[in-house]
Amino acid sequence: MLELFSEIFASVRHNKTRFLLTGLSTAWGIFLLIVLLGTGNGILNGISHAWLDEDDNIVTIEPSTTMLPWNGLPVNRSIAINEEDGSSIMESFPDNVTAWVPELDRNVVVSCRNKYSDTDIAGYYPGYEPVRHIVLIAGRNLNDLDIVNHRKVCLISTNLCKRVFPADDPKDLVGRIISVNDIAFTVAGVYRPSKSYNVSRTVIAPFTTVRSLWFENDDISKISIVARGLDSEAENHRFVEQLRSHMAARKQFSPADRKAVTITNTYDLALYINSLFRTITLFLWIVGLSTLVAGIVGVSNIMLITVRERTRELAVRKAMGAKRRSIISLVLTESVMVTLFFGYVGMLLGIGVIKLADVIVSATADTASSGVGSSVFLNPGVDPGIVLGATLIMVAAGLLAGYMPAKKAVSIKLVEALAAID
Repeated sequence: MLELFSEIFASVRHNKTRFLLTGLSTAWGIFLLIVLLGTGNGILNGISHAWLDEDDNIVTIEPSTTMLPWNGLPVNRSIAINEEDGSSIMESFPDNVTAWVPELDRNVVVSCRNKYSDTDIAGYYPGYEPVRHIVLIAGRNLNDLDIVNHRKVCLISTNLCKRVFPADDPKDLVGRIISVNDIAFTVAGVYRPSKSYNVSRTVIAPFTTVRSLWFENDDISKISIVARGLDSEAENHRFVEQLRSHMAARKQFSPADRKAVTITNTYDLALYINSLFRTITLFLWIVGLSTLVAGIVGVSNIMLITVRERTRELAVRKAMGAKRRSIISLVLTESVMVTLFFGYVGMLLGIGVIKLADVIVSATADTASSGVGSSVFLNPGVDPGIVLGATLIMVAAGLLAGYMPAKKAVSIKLVEALAAID
Protein backbone atom coordinates (compact mmCIF):
# COMPACT_ATOMS: atom_id res chain seq x y z
CA MET A 1 0.00 0.00 0.00
CA LEU A 2 2.84 2.41 0.85
CA GLU A 3 4.43 1.67 -2.51
CA LEU A 4 1.14 2.41 -4.22
CA PHE A 5 0.86 5.83 -2.60
CA SER A 6 4.50 6.58 -3.39
CA GLU A 7 3.84 5.90 -7.07
CA ILE A 8 0.75 8.09 -7.01
CA PHE A 9 2.62 11.02 -5.44
CA ALA A 10 5.42 10.60 -7.97
CA SER A 11 2.86 10.65 -10.79
CA VAL A 12 1.29 13.81 -9.37
CA ARG A 13 4.67 15.56 -9.11
CA HIS A 14 5.46 14.81 -12.73
CA ASN A 15 2.01 15.77 -14.01
CA LYS A 16 1.09 18.86 -12.03
CA THR A 17 -1.04 20.41 -14.79
CA ARG A 18 -3.12 17.29 -15.20
CA PHE A 19 -3.47 17.01 -11.44
CA LEU A 20 -4.67 20.62 -11.12
CA LEU A 21 -7.13 20.39 -14.02
CA THR A 22 -8.72 17.25 -12.60
CA GLY A 23 -8.87 18.79 -9.14
CA LEU A 24 -10.30 22.12 -10.31
CA SER A 25 -13.19 20.39 -12.08
CA THR A 26 -14.05 18.57 -8.87
CA ALA A 27 -13.56 21.56 -6.56
CA TRP A 28 -15.53 23.91 -8.81
CA GLY A 29 -18.51 21.57 -9.02
CA ILE A 30 -18.67 21.04 -5.24
CA PHE A 31 -18.01 24.73 -4.56
CA LEU A 32 -20.85 25.97 -6.77
CA LEU A 33 -23.26 23.34 -5.46
CA ILE A 34 -22.61 24.41 -1.85
CA VAL A 35 -22.80 28.14 -2.65
CA LEU A 36 -26.05 27.78 -4.58
CA LEU A 37 -27.80 25.54 -2.08
CA GLY A 38 -26.36 27.31 0.97
CA THR A 39 -27.34 30.76 -0.28
CA GLY A 40 -30.78 29.51 -1.27
CA ASN A 41 -31.31 27.94 2.15
CA GLY A 42 -30.19 31.16 3.84
CA ILE A 43 -32.71 33.22 1.87
CA LEU A 44 -35.51 30.72 2.44
CA ASN A 45 -34.73 30.56 6.18
CA GLY A 46 -34.80 34.36 6.36
CA ILE A 47 -38.14 34.57 4.58
CA SER A 48 -39.55 31.76 6.70
CA HIS A 49 -38.42 33.50 9.90
CA ALA A 50 -39.95 36.77 8.73
CA TRP A 51 -43.30 35.42 7.59
CA LEU A 52 -44.09 31.94 8.84
CA ASP A 53 -43.04 31.55 12.47
CA GLU A 54 -46.34 32.53 14.08
CA ASP A 55 -48.19 29.78 15.92
CA ASP A 56 -51.65 31.27 15.37
CA ASN A 57 -53.64 31.98 12.24
CA ILE A 58 -54.83 35.57 12.06
CA VAL A 59 -58.08 36.11 10.18
CA THR A 60 -59.03 39.72 9.45
CA ILE A 61 -62.48 41.01 8.53
CA GLU A 62 -62.82 44.44 6.87
CA PRO A 63 -66.15 45.89 5.69
CA SER A 64 -66.67 47.14 2.16
CA THR A 65 -69.63 47.50 -0.23
CA THR A 66 -71.90 44.84 -1.72
CA MET A 67 -71.68 43.81 -5.36
CA LEU A 68 -74.67 41.43 -5.40
CA PRO A 69 -78.35 42.14 -4.65
CA TRP A 70 -79.87 40.31 -1.68
CA ASN A 71 -83.50 39.95 -0.57
CA GLY A 72 -84.55 43.05 -2.46
CA LEU A 73 -81.65 45.12 -1.16
CA PRO A 74 -79.61 46.99 -3.82
CA VAL A 75 -75.98 46.58 -4.73
CA ASN A 76 -73.24 49.03 -3.66
CA ARG A 77 -74.54 49.14 -0.10
CA SER A 78 -71.91 50.03 2.48
CA ILE A 79 -71.44 47.34 5.10
CA ALA A 80 -70.51 48.40 8.63
CA ILE A 81 -69.19 46.24 11.46
CA ASN A 82 -69.05 46.90 15.19
CA GLU A 83 -67.81 45.32 18.41
CA GLU A 84 -71.00 43.29 18.76
CA ASP A 85 -70.01 41.41 15.61
CA GLY A 86 -66.74 40.44 17.23
CA SER A 87 -68.51 39.10 20.31
CA SER A 88 -70.93 37.21 18.07
CA ILE A 89 -68.05 35.54 16.22
CA MET A 90 -66.45 34.53 19.50
CA GLU A 91 -69.70 32.94 20.67
CA SER A 92 -70.48 31.24 17.35
CA PHE A 93 -67.04 29.67 16.81
CA PRO A 94 -65.76 28.75 20.29
CA ASP A 95 -63.66 25.86 18.98
CA ASN A 96 -61.77 27.95 16.42
CA VAL A 97 -61.57 31.47 17.88
CA THR A 98 -59.39 32.15 20.91
CA ALA A 99 -59.53 35.95 20.80
CA TRP A 100 -60.73 38.84 18.70
CA VAL A 101 -59.39 42.37 18.51
CA PRO A 102 -61.34 45.42 17.26
CA GLU A 103 -59.43 48.14 15.46
CA LEU A 104 -60.10 51.74 14.46
CA ASP A 105 -57.76 53.23 11.90
CA ARG A 106 -57.50 56.24 9.67
CA ASN A 107 -54.92 58.20 7.74
CA VAL A 108 -53.20 61.01 9.62
CA VAL A 109 -50.27 63.40 9.35
CA VAL A 110 -47.70 63.17 12.13
CA SER A 111 -45.36 66.10 12.65
CA CYS A 112 -42.71 67.44 15.01
CA ARG A 113 -40.07 70.15 14.53
CA ASN A 114 -41.19 70.83 10.96
CA LYS A 115 -40.80 67.15 10.05
CA TYR A 116 -43.92 65.53 8.59
CA SER A 117 -45.02 62.03 7.70
CA ASP A 118 -48.23 60.68 6.20
CA THR A 119 -49.15 57.51 8.03
CA ASP A 120 -52.00 55.75 9.86
CA ILE A 121 -53.21 55.78 13.43
CA ALA A 122 -54.68 52.57 14.85
CA GLY A 123 -56.84 52.47 17.96
CA TYR A 124 -56.63 49.36 20.15
CA TYR A 125 -57.56 48.07 23.56
CA PRO A 126 -54.79 46.59 25.73
CA GLY A 127 -54.11 43.02 24.69
CA TYR A 128 -53.96 43.70 20.96
CA GLU A 129 -50.45 42.18 20.66
CA PRO A 130 -51.55 38.75 19.27
CA VAL A 131 -52.66 40.42 16.03
CA ARG A 132 -50.16 43.26 15.85
CA HIS A 133 -46.72 41.77 16.26
CA ILE A 134 -44.43 44.39 17.76
CA VAL A 135 -41.39 44.55 20.00
CA LEU A 136 -41.43 47.35 22.58
CA ILE A 137 -37.95 48.88 22.76
CA ALA A 138 -38.65 51.85 25.03
CA GLY A 139 -41.40 53.16 27.29
CA ARG A 140 -44.62 51.30 27.98
CA ASN A 141 -47.57 49.77 26.18
CA LEU A 142 -51.23 50.81 26.33
CA ASN A 143 -53.03 50.22 29.64
CA ASP A 144 -56.56 50.33 31.02
CA LEU A 145 -56.22 53.88 32.38
CA ASP A 146 -55.44 55.10 28.86
CA ILE A 147 -58.74 53.61 27.74
CA VAL A 148 -60.83 54.88 30.66
CA ASN A 149 -59.42 58.40 30.61
CA HIS A 150 -59.22 58.75 26.82
CA ARG A 151 -55.58 59.72 27.15
CA LYS A 152 -53.81 61.23 24.15
CA VAL A 153 -50.83 58.93 24.36
CA CYS A 154 -49.36 56.77 21.64
CA LEU A 155 -46.73 54.30 20.58
CA ILE A 156 -44.62 55.16 17.54
CA SER A 157 -42.57 52.80 15.39
CA THR A 158 -38.87 52.96 14.68
CA ASN A 159 -39.75 53.43 11.01
CA LEU A 160 -41.72 56.59 11.85
CA CYS A 161 -38.86 57.80 14.05
CA LYS A 162 -36.58 57.83 11.01
CA ARG A 163 -38.98 60.24 9.30
CA VAL A 164 -39.90 62.57 12.14
CA PHE A 165 -36.89 62.23 14.47
CA PRO A 166 -34.01 61.37 12.09
CA ALA A 167 -31.30 62.67 14.41
CA ASP A 168 -32.59 61.20 17.67
CA ASP A 169 -32.16 57.81 19.26
CA PRO A 170 -35.63 56.15 19.28
CA LYS A 171 -35.12 55.10 22.89
CA ASP A 172 -34.89 58.77 23.94
CA LEU A 173 -38.26 59.75 22.46
CA VAL A 174 -40.49 58.59 25.32
CA GLY A 175 -42.29 61.61 26.75
CA ARG A 176 -41.92 63.73 23.62
CA ILE A 177 -44.93 65.55 22.18
CA ILE A 178 -45.91 64.91 18.57
CA SER A 179 -48.74 66.35 16.51
CA VAL A 180 -51.27 63.95 15.01
CA ASN A 181 -53.52 65.92 12.66
CA ASP A 182 -52.66 69.01 14.76
CA ILE A 183 -53.62 67.25 18.01
CA ALA A 184 -50.91 66.85 20.64
CA PHE A 185 -50.06 63.29 21.65
CA THR A 186 -47.45 62.18 24.17
CA VAL A 187 -45.16 59.35 23.13
CA ALA A 188 -45.65 56.61 25.73
CA GLY A 189 -43.51 54.01 23.99
CA VAL A 190 -41.44 53.17 20.94
CA TYR A 191 -41.79 49.86 19.13
CA ARG A 192 -40.36 48.10 16.15
CA PRO A 193 -42.24 45.60 14.00
CA SER A 194 -41.19 42.08 14.94
CA LYS A 195 -40.93 41.10 11.29
CA SER A 196 -38.14 42.29 9.04
CA TYR A 197 -40.47 42.78 6.07
CA ASN A 198 -42.77 45.15 8.01
CA VAL A 199 -42.03 48.81 7.26
CA SER A 200 -45.12 50.09 9.06
CA ARG A 201 -45.09 53.64 10.45
CA THR A 202 -48.49 53.19 12.14
CA VAL A 203 -49.13 55.16 15.33
CA ILE A 204 -50.80 53.01 18.00
CA ALA A 205 -53.19 54.81 20.37
CA PRO A 206 -55.99 53.99 22.86
CA PHE A 207 -59.16 52.76 21.16
CA THR A 208 -61.40 55.21 23.02
CA THR A 209 -59.18 58.18 22.20
CA VAL A 210 -59.21 57.46 18.47
CA ARG A 211 -62.98 56.94 18.52
CA SER A 212 -63.71 60.18 20.37
CA LEU A 213 -61.47 62.21 18.05
CA TRP A 214 -62.24 60.84 14.62
CA PHE A 215 -65.27 58.52 14.68
CA GLU A 216 -68.89 59.57 15.19
CA ASN A 217 -70.60 56.19 15.70
CA ASP A 218 -69.98 52.68 16.97
CA ASP A 219 -68.59 51.34 13.68
CA ILE A 220 -65.08 49.90 13.67
CA SER A 221 -62.54 49.56 10.88
CA LYS A 222 -61.76 45.86 11.16
CA ILE A 223 -61.92 42.79 13.35
CA SER A 224 -58.88 40.56 13.73
CA ILE A 225 -59.39 37.01 14.93
CA VAL A 226 -56.84 34.66 16.48
CA ALA A 227 -57.86 31.24 15.13
CA ARG A 228 -56.83 27.79 16.29
CA GLY A 229 -57.35 24.18 15.24
CA LEU A 230 -57.05 25.02 11.54
CA ASP A 231 -54.20 22.77 10.46
CA SER A 232 -54.97 22.22 6.80
CA GLU A 233 -55.91 24.18 3.73
CA ALA A 234 -59.37 22.62 3.69
CA GLU A 235 -60.05 23.50 7.35
CA ASN A 236 -58.98 27.11 6.82
CA HIS A 237 -61.09 27.56 3.71
CA ARG A 238 -64.09 25.97 5.42
CA PHE A 239 -63.72 28.30 8.41
CA VAL A 240 -63.47 31.38 6.19
CA GLU A 241 -66.64 30.37 4.33
CA GLN A 242 -68.49 29.74 7.59
CA LEU A 243 -67.32 33.12 8.85
CA ARG A 244 -68.49 34.82 5.67
CA SER A 245 -71.90 33.14 5.96
CA HIS A 246 -72.14 34.25 9.59
CA MET A 247 -71.40 37.86 8.67
CA ALA A 248 -73.77 37.69 5.70
CA ALA A 249 -76.62 36.63 7.99
CA ARG A 250 -75.89 39.45 10.45
CA LYS A 251 -75.37 42.18 7.84
CA GLN A 252 -77.90 41.09 5.23
CA PHE A 253 -75.80 40.40 2.17
CA SER A 254 -75.37 37.37 -0.07
CA PRO A 255 -72.99 34.67 1.26
CA ALA A 256 -71.62 34.52 -2.30
CA ASP A 257 -70.74 38.22 -2.21
CA ARG A 258 -66.93 38.33 -1.87
CA LYS A 259 -66.76 42.10 -1.85
CA ALA A 260 -69.18 42.89 1.00
CA VAL A 261 -66.56 42.00 3.58
CA THR A 262 -62.91 41.26 2.86
CA ILE A 263 -61.64 38.26 4.80
CA THR A 264 -57.91 37.59 4.77
CA ASN A 265 -56.17 34.63 6.38
CA THR A 266 -52.46 34.37 7.12
CA TYR A 267 -52.68 30.66 6.32
CA ASP A 268 -53.22 31.56 2.66
CA LEU A 269 -50.03 33.58 2.81
CA ALA A 270 -48.22 30.59 4.30
CA LEU A 271 -49.48 28.37 1.47
CA TYR A 272 -48.30 30.86 -1.12
CA ILE A 273 -44.86 31.20 0.43
CA ASN A 274 -44.47 27.43 0.81
CA SER A 275 -45.32 27.07 -2.87
CA LEU A 276 -42.73 29.72 -3.66
CA PHE A 277 -40.22 27.85 -1.50
CA ARG A 278 -40.76 24.65 -3.47
CA THR A 279 -40.27 26.46 -6.77
CA ILE A 280 -37.09 28.18 -5.64
CA THR A 281 -35.70 24.97 -4.14
CA LEU A 282 -36.40 23.07 -7.35
CA PHE A 283 -34.68 25.77 -9.39
CA LEU A 284 -31.63 25.72 -7.11
CA TRP A 285 -31.39 21.94 -7.36
CA ILE A 286 -31.62 22.06 -11.15
CA VAL A 287 -28.86 24.66 -11.38
CA GLY A 288 -26.76 22.89 -8.73
CA LEU A 289 -27.09 19.49 -10.37
CA SER A 290 -26.30 21.03 -13.77
CA THR A 291 -23.11 22.44 -12.28
CA LEU A 292 -22.31 19.07 -10.74
CA VAL A 293 -22.86 17.34 -14.07
CA ALA A 294 -20.51 19.84 -15.72
CA GLY A 295 -17.90 18.95 -13.10
CA ILE A 296 -18.48 15.23 -13.70
CA VAL A 297 -17.99 15.70 -17.45
CA GLY A 298 -14.79 17.63 -16.77
CA VAL A 299 -13.42 14.96 -14.47
CA SER A 300 -14.39 12.18 -16.88
CA ASN A 301 -12.78 13.87 -19.88
CA ILE A 302 -9.56 14.55 -18.02
CA MET A 303 -9.41 10.98 -16.75
CA LEU A 304 -9.91 9.65 -20.29
CA ILE A 305 -7.11 11.86 -21.58
CA THR A 306 -4.92 10.97 -18.62
CA VAL A 307 -5.16 7.23 -19.20
CA ARG A 308 -4.60 7.65 -22.92
CA GLU A 309 -1.43 9.67 -22.30
CA ARG A 310 -0.20 7.01 -19.90
CA THR A 311 -0.82 4.09 -22.25
CA ARG A 312 2.93 3.59 -22.88
CA GLU A 313 3.67 3.80 -19.13
CA LEU A 314 0.98 1.27 -18.26
CA ALA A 315 2.03 -1.11 -20.99
CA VAL A 316 5.66 -0.93 -19.84
CA ARG A 317 4.57 -1.64 -16.27
CA LYS A 318 2.70 -4.71 -17.49
CA ALA A 319 5.70 -5.88 -19.55
CA MET A 320 7.92 -5.54 -16.49
CA GLY A 321 5.72 -7.91 -14.52
CA ALA A 322 3.16 -5.66 -12.89
CA LYS A 323 -0.16 -7.38 -12.47
CA ARG A 324 -3.11 -6.11 -14.41
CA ARG A 325 -5.08 -5.58 -11.21
CA SER A 326 -2.33 -3.47 -9.61
CA ILE A 327 -2.09 -1.23 -12.67
CA ILE A 328 -5.83 -0.57 -12.73
CA SER A 329 -5.78 0.00 -8.96
CA LEU A 330 -3.04 2.60 -9.41
CA VAL A 331 -5.13 4.61 -11.87
CA LEU A 332 -8.34 4.36 -9.89
CA THR A 333 -6.73 5.13 -6.52
CA GLU A 334 -5.12 8.24 -8.00
CA SER A 335 -8.52 9.33 -9.32
CA VAL A 336 -10.16 8.80 -5.92
CA MET A 337 -7.44 10.66 -4.02
CA VAL A 338 -7.50 13.66 -6.35
CA THR A 339 -11.32 13.83 -6.32
CA LEU A 340 -11.60 13.53 -2.53
CA PHE A 341 -8.85 16.07 -1.86
CA PHE A 342 -10.22 18.73 -4.19
CA GLY A 343 -13.80 17.93 -3.21
CA TYR A 344 -12.80 18.78 0.37
CA VAL A 345 -11.13 21.98 -0.84
CA GLY A 346 -14.26 22.95 -2.78
CA MET A 347 -16.40 22.20 0.28
CA LEU A 348 -14.27 24.42 2.54
CA LEU A 349 -14.28 27.28 0.04
CA GLY A 350 -18.05 27.00 -0.45
CA ILE A 351 -18.75 27.00 3.29
CA GLY A 352 -16.37 29.93 3.73
CA VAL A 353 -18.13 31.98 1.06
CA ILE A 354 -21.64 31.49 2.46
CA LYS A 355 -20.44 32.21 6.01
CA LEU A 356 -18.78 35.40 4.78
CA ALA A 357 -21.97 36.37 2.94
CA ASP A 358 -23.95 35.74 6.14
CA VAL A 359 -21.69 38.06 8.13
CA ILE A 360 -21.76 40.81 5.48
CA VAL A 361 -25.54 40.69 4.94
CA SER A 362 -26.26 40.59 8.67
CA ALA A 363 -23.96 43.54 9.34
CA THR A 364 -25.53 45.52 6.49
CA ALA A 365 -29.05 44.74 7.69
CA ASP A 366 -28.21 45.69 11.29
CA THR A 367 -26.75 49.01 10.13
CA ALA A 368 -29.72 49.76 7.90
CA SER A 369 -32.21 48.98 10.66
CA SER A 370 -30.38 50.84 13.44
CA GLY A 371 -29.33 47.62 15.11
CA VAL A 372 -32.74 46.00 15.38
CA GLY A 373 -31.65 43.11 13.18
CA SER A 374 -33.77 42.48 10.11
CA SER A 375 -31.69 40.17 7.96
CA VAL A 376 -33.48 38.15 5.30
CA PHE A 377 -30.43 35.87 5.09
CA LEU A 378 -30.55 33.48 8.01
CA ASN A 379 -28.52 30.37 8.90
CA PRO A 380 -27.25 29.54 5.40
CA GLY A 381 -25.92 26.03 5.07
CA VAL A 382 -26.09 22.73 3.26
CA ASP A 383 -26.89 19.28 4.60
CA PRO A 384 -23.55 17.42 5.02
CA GLY A 385 -25.21 14.39 3.43
CA ILE A 386 -25.73 16.38 0.22
CA VAL A 387 -22.08 17.41 0.13
CA LEU A 388 -20.95 13.84 0.79
CA GLY A 389 -23.31 12.52 -1.87
CA ALA A 390 -22.05 15.03 -4.45
CA THR A 391 -18.44 14.11 -3.68
CA LEU A 392 -19.21 10.40 -3.99
CA ILE A 393 -20.86 11.03 -7.35
CA MET A 394 -17.70 12.82 -8.48
CA VAL A 395 -15.59 9.88 -7.25
CA ALA A 396 -17.84 7.39 -9.03
CA ALA A 397 -17.60 9.40 -12.26
CA GLY A 398 -13.82 9.48 -11.99
CA LEU A 399 -13.68 5.75 -11.32
CA LEU A 400 -15.95 4.94 -14.24
CA ALA A 401 -14.08 7.28 -16.59
CA GLY A 402 -10.72 5.82 -15.55
CA TYR A 403 -11.61 2.14 -15.38
CA MET A 404 -12.59 1.46 -18.98
CA PRO A 405 -9.57 3.09 -20.67
CA ALA A 406 -7.25 1.69 -18.00
CA LYS A 407 -8.61 -1.80 -18.62
CA LYS A 408 -8.10 -1.31 -22.35
CA ALA A 409 -4.60 0.08 -21.88
CA VAL A 410 -3.34 -2.92 -19.90
CA SER A 411 -4.85 -5.30 -22.43
CA ILE A 412 -2.64 -4.24 -25.34
CA LYS A 413 0.85 -5.54 -25.94
CA LEU A 414 3.95 -3.45 -25.27
CA VAL A 415 4.91 -3.33 -28.98
CA GLU A 416 1.44 -2.13 -29.94
CA ALA A 417 1.47 0.55 -27.21
CA LEU A 418 4.88 1.89 -28.30
CA ALA A 419 3.85 1.86 -31.97
CA ALA A 420 0.58 3.69 -31.16
CA ILE A 421 2.37 6.41 -29.26
CA ASP A 422 5.13 6.86 -31.80
